[in-house]
Amino acid sequence: MWLFRKRHRSCSGSAVNSRRAVALAAVPLILVAGVVLLYAQRSQVRPAAVSPTPTASPTASATARPEQTKPPGIDTTQPQLPMPTSARWAVDKGSPDDPQHRSLLELFFDGNAFGFRVVDAGGSTVLRFPIAGSGIFGPETCMARARKPQENATWIAVDQATLDLFVQRYGSYRVIADGIPAGQVTLPLADSGCRISS
Repeated sequence: MWLFRKRHRSCSGSAVNSRRAVALAAVPLILVAGVVLLYAQRSQVRPAAVSPTPTASPTASATARPEQTKPPGIDTTQPQLPMPTSARWAVDKGSPDDPQHRSLLELFFDGNAFGFRVVDAGGSTVLRFPIAGSGIFGPETCMARARKPQENATWIAVDQATLDLFVQRYGSYRVIADGIPAGQVTLPLADSGCRISS
């Protein structure tokens, strides 16, 4: 720092300003060049091997190898989990804080699934049941009273018109379960007989 001040005092003001301007202009260029070189090294592709124009098929030199994260010979695919073999439904009263006063339409099932679609006789989707998170259900609810110990459950909030239509037509509906990690199974929809309304 002392050396810089001494030189600064011996130079004229305009020469110092022009040197400072050149140095300040060079800093971003040096940073950009460093980032480009670092990125090229990290991606294991030489900058000269990447074509600026797209080609119909990639060449061996332009295709980066995927980084290996597990030792060879270890299978990283998920095995197929058991699919549901049955689906039953129930109705619980919804949250008292819900301004729309919706009911909870619950689906009880065995096995494993990513989600469910309820379809009509023509195959059109009527309702979708994603897998729900945890919830708090008291002993007076269908979730506690009607669900069998080996069953899983999910639910959705529905308005009264949707619930009435579902109750009238559920016998003609089917449930399509999306398996984990793949596959689908179509199941009949059974009534658990449990309905708790508000």
